Amino acid sequence: MTVTEFFKANVPFLAGLTDEDATAMAEATKQLTFKTGQAIIMQGVTVDGLHVIAEGKVSVHIKPKGKSTVQVATLTVGDVFGERSVLEFGVAGATIRAIEECRIFMVPQDTFLQLMETNPALKEIFMAKIAERRKPLVSNPPINEPPPPQKPS
Repeated sequence: MTVTEFFKANVPFLAGLTDEDATAMAEATKQLTFKTGQAIIMQGVTVDGLHVIAEGKVSVHIKPKGKSTVQVATLTVGDVFGERSVLEFGVAGATIRAIEECRIFMVPQDTFLQLMETNPALKEIFMAKIAERRKPLVSNPPINEPPPPQKPS
């Protein structure tokens, strides 16, 4: 399977890519490998591009000010990370570590941003997906806030 085919068939975040857009992204993609336990992205550091998990699993950790590091998610094949930092020219909001040996497709920031510029409809889709990811889960309140009170049973 080519990188283009992988993007189109296995990455829900990239749903809506035309064949031409998927090919352009795939041509610029860098393939990176990481060993178990290795940091892929560190919280507070600049992110180079959109990361797509091609093989393996990663864990997502955040360290709120004055608190201990907490694992908040596990990502696997087809999941993406780094998209908010890339689009907002910000730093990573979390540390991403390989749970097992991983192969990551990294789409450079300039390639990803150019795609957004030339395809406004796709940009809208991506921005909506990013906004959805920002919503805290009812079952998972923000780290800096106490959990909601439990209803008596």
